[in-house]
Amino acid sequence: MKRALRGVADRLQRVAGRSALLVRLAVLVRNQARCVIKYHLAESPDVNETGEVWLREAVAATATRFVDVGANVGDWTAGIARLKGDQAFEAIALEPSQSALAVLRERFGGERRIRVIDAAAGDAPGMMSFHEEDDAGRGSTLVPGFGATGGTTRSVVVTTIDRVLAEQGWEKVDMLKIDAEGFDARVVRGARGVLDRAAAGVVQFEYNRAWQLAGETLYGTMRFFEERGYRVYLLKREGLFVLDYERYEEYYEYSNFVALSDVWSARLASRLCGTI
Repeated sequence: MKRALRGVADRLQRVAGRSALLVRLAVLVRNQARCVIKYHLAESPDVNETGEVWLREAVAATATRFVDVGANVGDWTAGIARLKGDQAFEAIALEPSQSALAVLRERFGGERRIRVIDAAAGDAPGMMSFHEEDDAGRGSTLVPGFGATGGTTRSVVVTTIDRVLAEQGWEKVDMLKIDAEGFDARVVRGARGVLDRAAAGVVQFEYNRAWQLAGETLYGTMRFFEERGYRVYLLKREGLFVLDYERYEEYYEYSNFVALSDVWSARLASRLCGTI
């Protein structure tokens, strides 16, 4: 019976596929469906309405070393500094946008615990074209074709997390936050050495439409982490959820994910909420 129904459905789909109007409608429905999935999994791009705040607070309570990739004007790093207060910590903020760098340097110029680095991060060191939005726009990216119109394109230095940590003499990093507008998966691969040693405790990365333009997949990145002993979760206000990938597949809409080492999986056990 099921096979017969599948056969009928296949014939109907073949007929529908010959209709330009029905194909156009199918694309519209698919795009709207992706947005529905986005709001189910991510709620909002406003960090104050997602799980980013509680995660930062939970990690900062005991962590001392942080890396902020795609720091923009430094709000995330400033949050770390605020939480740590007078306690000892070290943070690195990587940002290639000139307008954002100006804000970062003014903001953290007197803070010895925070180092600002003029560079993008990826999976290999070198130079790349960077598409920079005006006024420290958050859509600045190494991914061509993504982001708002306007701004400038120029060549920037690209480094890797492994190289940055080696230059700083860090053997480990407690939290690596990545917001690279579609380049996140390459930033993760550029941390292969530290991940192979399980020397990164918490890795937060953003997933969005730019991943599609960059030719990256959530599945590939999840596998990359899992092969190194990390557990990957969807980050939400309520806590951390295991994503049922077979259900959602590649939906290419805004969400935040977190990869945890075994140590941090145990520390954040109270925030694990099952499968979504």
